[in-house]
Amino acid sequence: MRIQRLRPELIDVRLGVVAVVLAFAVSPASAAAPPAVLQLDLKVQTLGGRAILGQTPRAVVAALGRPALRTQGLRRARLSYGREDHWAAIVLFRREGSVLRSWSVVLGDRRLREATLGFALQLPPLRLQSRLVSELGMRIVKPYRCRAICRGDVVVPGARVRVGFGRVATEPPYLVLYEAR
Repeated sequence: MRIQRLRPELIDVRLGVVAVVLAFAVSPASAAAPPAVLQLDLKVQTLGGRAILGQTPRAVVAALGRPALRTQGLRRARLSYGREDHWAAIVLFRREGSVLRSWSVVLGDRRLREATLGFALQLPPLRLQSRLVSELGMRIVKPYRCRAICRGDVVVPGARVRVGFGRVATEPPYLVLYEAR
């Protein structure tokens, strides 16, 4: 049996094809992965050091990277980061004039690190509420309580931004920043 060697140019073509196939197969999974740990600063309302509220979808993608899921209509849009069974972050947009702008960011990754509070989603809800008031100077709008869902809301002083926190049934805790109208 005789083994025939491939010409060098055919080897290069095959390697090029393999590289392109691997690039397309691997890139969506890695591009949709959220940052290792999201960094939140409630004092200045930034995520990863960049403003998220009031931004266009393009600006949010530039700040957080490519989302795992994108849903967009004429008046609303949603960018979801992380795994489908447990989102790390969801950014909601609504039309303001002729432009989609983000108005809410839902954070559900327990590894979320807030600049002053540390791992905010690992705190018991009443302790989180207390620290939001005492350490960040926020004012309670709706005290934390449980009915159908468990939720509390505080307002950021001098801004139209509110912070909601709580949990729904057996789901992990969440923190949401949103612009109050």
